[in-house]
Amino acid sequence: MSDAVNRIEMEILVIDDDPNILESVGKFLRAQGHRVHLADRGEKGLEILKKNAIDITISDVHMPGMDGFEVLREARKVSPSTEVIMITAHRDLENAFRAMREGAFDFFTKPFKVQDINASLQRTVRFQKLHREKNQVQERLDQIGAEARESYGLSAIIGESQAICAVRELIMQVSQTEATTVLIQGETGTGKELVARAIHYESDRSGGPFVPVNCSAIPEALLESAFFGHEKGAFTDASEARKGHFEHANGGTLFLDEIGDMDLAMQAKLLRTLEDHMVCPVGSSTEIPVDVRVVSATNQNLVRAVSESTFREDLYHRLNVFNIQIPPLRQRPKDILPLAQHFLKRYAQEMRKSVQSFSVEAGALLERQPFSGNIRVLKNTIERAVILCKTDQIMPDDLQDLSQTMPTPATPTAQPEISISELDNNQPAALDMTQVDDLDLDALEREAIREAMRRCDGNKAHAAKLLGTSRTSLRRRMRNHGLDL
Repeated sequence: MSDAVNRIEMEILVIDDDPNILESVGKFLRAQGHRVHLADRGEKGLEILKKNAIDITISDVHMPGMDGFEVLREARKVSPSTEVIMITAHRDLENAFRAMREGAFDFFTKPFKVQDINASLQRTVRFQKLHREKNQVQERLDQIGAEARESYGLSAIIGESQAICAVRELIMQVSQTEATTVLIQGETGTGKELVARAIHYESDRSGGPFVPVNCSAIPEALLESAFFGHEKGAFTDASEARKGHFEHANGGTLFLDEIGDMDLAMQAKLLRTLEDHMVCPVGSSTEIPVDVRVVSATNQNLVRAVSESTFREDLYHRLNVFNIQIPPLRQRPKDILPLAQHFLKRYAQEMRKSVQSFSVEAGALLERQPFSGNIRVLKNTIERAVILCKTDQIMPDDLQDLSQTMPTPATPTAQPEISISELDNNQPAALDMTQVDDLDLDALEREAIREAMRRCDGNKAHAAKLLGTSRTSLRRRMRNHGLDL
């Protein structure tokens, strides 16, 4: 017998009505270091199986009373993890094949030699080892999936306000469906990617990949290759074939952030992929099927973009099958302290500090802030406060620079503060409603851009960040207003 079987001590049950076979097989198996149980009929063997953790059962097919097939069927019910090896007559291969079809793992024929038992045991042991390894891998995958759901599922959407509860409800509704497109809208910093991840990890696609893509960060010349892949030699520097984002996300979710910044030519190609569920790599004539849920996000007003002919109307309707609007933090002040406490716990652990809570005054100070930069600014504020804190409680002094983290009005006039992201999302709730009729939103946007460019010394990337929009969107708006690029 091989070393592989010798090294493994197993508990083996042998069932046969021939006492000579019971004695010889039992003696051989005990000599190999195994624990052996013997039964001269099927009924007795099942009783042993119920009371012991049997690894392998070896049973004859033809026995008085309960035959081998009945033993096999009952053994699968009593102990599904126990593998069954059948003993058949030399000319009874039809029953051997029947036994295999009904769940036996292996068989050997009478008259048999020690080598027959040896070979059958080796096959069974190898299978059990692979099965255990497979189960261990699956358990680990299940554990990773559970950890991912804990980190990125609904529990990651923090807040107590009615608005955020409504967002969680929408996440649950769409994640339990096969809807292939979802559009998330909200200002910069509201947590659009967090919502996209929650949709993925609460769905049946959670075992597949989640692939986030920032559409505004990909050069236009590389968009098609990035999304659909390319063949070797398809263009200069294409030294090898590569898969695109759609293929990488196959079976899972593709998150398209800043979808409003995608150029019109690429929008047409994206629409076709969403309709056909096929991609064609650059340089290839073969289409590849993909099964992907596309979750898109933007802080822009896509309806306005459609009216300005910068976004395709047909693509907008295809993406907007299911819409989730994330309200800005200033419209849900009840969520500020739960979010702040969440960030406090995270940064205290990372920095190994004993900070545990906020003083009443510090909490009140946080709740009074408009947080125009939304959750992103709140997170940065708490990180700095934890760094500054010298006790176990955040005090107002630790938040002394809070006003400096809030954007100041874009113009020196008494007009209410407004950012491009607010104009994009038509958020009049942020304004003094008594003044709305007197506001020229186009003029206000133009002045906001001028002021941002002045403060950033003409650096468009910095100005776009200050205004809460993308550089592509800023350039388009500057063209619309006739401002110097």
